[in-house]
Formats: sequence, structure tokens, C-alpha cells
Amino acid sequence: MTGALIGAPPLSAQDLLGGDDFAFDSSAIEVSEPHWTDGFKTALEHSHTQIPGDPNRSQSSVQLVYEGNLADGWYVKLDTRYRYFWSDDDLAENRGGAYGKNKWQRAWLQYSRGSCTATAGRQTLIWGTVEGTFVTDIVTPFDYTEQLLTDYGNVRLAQDMLVGECFFSGGQLQAFFTPEARTDIFQHHRLTFEIAPGFPPADLSIEPEEEWGLRYKWHGSKVDISLMYARLYDNTPTPVYFGPSMASAGSQNAALTTILGPVVTAITPTPDFGIRPELAEFDLAGFAASMAVGRLLLKAEVAHRDHQLIPVSGESTERFDAALGFEYTTSGNHLFNAGVWGTHFNNEAAAEQNIQVLTFGWRKTYLNDDLVMSLLGNWASSPRFAGVTVLAEYQWNDFWNTALALSFADLGDADIPIPIIPAEEAATLSIKYEF
Repeated sequence: MTGALIGAPPLSAQDLLGGDDFAFDSSAIEVSEPHWTDGFKTALEHSHTQIPGDPNRSQSSVQLVYEGNLADGWYVKLDTRYRYFWSDDDLAENRGGAYGKNKWQRAWLQYSRGSCTATAGRQTLIWGTVEGTFVTDIVTPFDYTEQLLTDYGNVRLAQDMLVGECFFSGGQLQAFFTPEARTDIFQHHRLTFEIAPGFPPADLSIEPEEEWGLRYKWHGSKVDISLMYARLYDNTPTPVYFGPSMASAGSQNAALTTILGPVVTAITPTPDFGIRPELAEFDLAGFAASMAVGRLLLKAEVAHRDHQLIPVSGESTERFDAALGFEYTTSGNHLFNAGVWGTHFNNEAAAEQNIQVLTFGWRKTYLNDDLVMSLLGNWASSPRFAGVTVLAEYQWNDFWNTALALSFADLGDADIPIPIIPAEEAATLSIKYEF
């Protein structure tokens, strides 16, 4: 028996699979066809921010996202979110009670052909290179009703735009057009400016007109260089006094206009006296560069704005911005970034508006990427402000996600009107369910 087995010719895999016992019918395998509903995703979230003695934020939201191919070369993305602000939320208290608000963050249609794309609809456009500074990255305004923890992308405000891009062997050309630009959002009611406590506030609601711009980005082996030009409006209105001119007698009377004009306006408001909102329309010329040196990425930006407005007096001035920064990734995948940003107004009356800003960040994943730790810190010279936020996000499974953030700030003597960091001490807890 043993000899018979040894003398038998070896069996191949083909011989084994070729028998009746191993036969199978490939037609029995069902392959599901893609369906247009596969592109939907829904997220339910509740977040609560607690400051010592009083809740600061309490919001619930439902978000619906859809993206997918419509046809060859056509792609669509929709992203809408409804938020409910509970009565103890600071935005609800400022508004006078609990309320709900829906926002379309993305609603665009893209067509691609060859190396070019055209995207039309509600979207964001990010320029610039130095993280946390806004030298050239000013096309997209901000929505400060969203909470900034450690990602600036969370507070971006989408606009209705047409963006075209073409990619070449050594570069990228981009152009955009916005028929009706938007301004920063601070709260969900009209923006007002209070001259002094007890005086009637002035309405600063104003809408800009069209914006457009071009950017060319050259890609080298270790260096990227971008040149930018755009016709833009300021993202925040400037309060400007109007009334009888007191500047004819010289600079001393011009100073009196700045000091006394708002007081006269507040006491005796008439059609000939008052504070009106204005948006500076300006030309932006910018330059940005980044260079890789091993694990280190160096970044720089400079920009010039030819027309800016000084609050109250309404004088015009030029503005210069510059920023330097870096990103560094360690062998253990710790990602560090930092930047320094300075502005200069070419007008003595605006000297107090020259500011310096420092920003730094850190990010690292743990536990097979289920736990993400990040940090964001900021310091500004005027108004003096310093803050740091540490964020931990944990993905429990395919559906549940929780996040905990601790924020600390030194507000100095300044009263910051926008909720970038809600208080000197705050803790934020968020629970999200996605399906």
C-alpha cells in the first residue's frame, strides 16, 4: 500500500479543483451595483461647554452629507447642518432665547476634463501656507458661532463661488469669482457697534459685492512658490463717523473729530450725524513659499493691501503683512507647527492697529489611530490675548465618537467680542453618532 502511494504520480492543484467535488458556479456570486444613496452620511452631535459657574455653550445638531459621481466627469457634494442652541447657550442668551439655525457649508457641482476642473456652488477656498496666520488666506471669511478648538477649518464660512483650476507638469493655475461675497459672522442677528455703555448701538450690517482673484503655484522638488492677486473686500465692516467736518483747521481738529464725533452722534443722532458701516475694497498682492528640509517644512508669506479703513475717522491707509512658520514631524509621528505674524498700517493714526501674533500647534495619534490628541496656542499683542486648547478625540467604533477639550486663556484688559476661546477656563465635551 505504501509503495503504491509512493509510486503514484503527484497531484496538482488543477487536478484537485477539477473534480466534481470542487466545481463551483461563478454565476452564483452576486455583485451589488452601486446606488446613488450610498453617498449619504448622517451625523448627530451634542456639545456642551462649561465655564466656572455658568454654561457657555450648549448645542445639538444634525448634519447630512452627500457626495458622489453623477456622470463621467461630474461630481457633486452637499453638506448641510441644522443646529439647535439651547436657552443656556451664550449665543441664545444674546439673541433672547433658544433657537435653531440651518447652514449649507457645501453645495457644489464639479466638472473635470483632462487636467482642469471647474467647481460652482457653495465652497471654501484656502490660500496661504503658515498655519494660524492670515496674510493671504483671507478669501474665505469666518463663522465665529462655530467653536474653534484646534482646527481653524471648523470656523470657515463657505461662499457661493466659481473656482477653476488647471494642473501642469510644474505648477497649478487657479482662478475664482464670487458674485456676492460674505463677511465674518459673529452671531445670528445683526452686527452692532456700541460706542460706549448706555449709548444707542449702531447697526454695522453691510454686504460686500463681487470678489475675484488668481493664484499661480509653482512646484519644485523641495520648494513651492505661490503668487497671488485678488480684488477683495474686508471680512469685517469698519465703523466710520459721518457728520460736520472739523478737520479744516488742521490736525488738532481732525483729532477732535475722532474723539468728539461719536459722542455727539450718540447724544444727538440725526440724519446728518452718525456711525455707518463701511467695507474697504482693496487689491491684494501676495507671495507665499515653502521649502522642505528633511522632516522640517519652512514657510513664509508676505502681502500688501492698497486700501484699508481706520475705524471712526474713516481715513485710508495701506497695510503690509508678513508671516514665518514651520512644520516638523518627528520619527514618532509627532507633528509640530508654529508661526509668527505681523501687520503694519502705513498711517500714524493707525499705529495702535499694528499687531503681532504667535501661534503653535501639536498633533499625535495613539491606540491604532483611534485616539487623536491635538493642541493649539495663540498670543496676540493688541488687544493682548493668550490662549491654549488641548483636545482629545476618541473613535469608539464605526459610529460613536467623543471629544474632550480643555481651554485656558489670559484675556488681559481686553474684552474680546468673538468667542474664539469662550473664557479664561473652559471644558468642552462633545458626543457624535455617525451613520
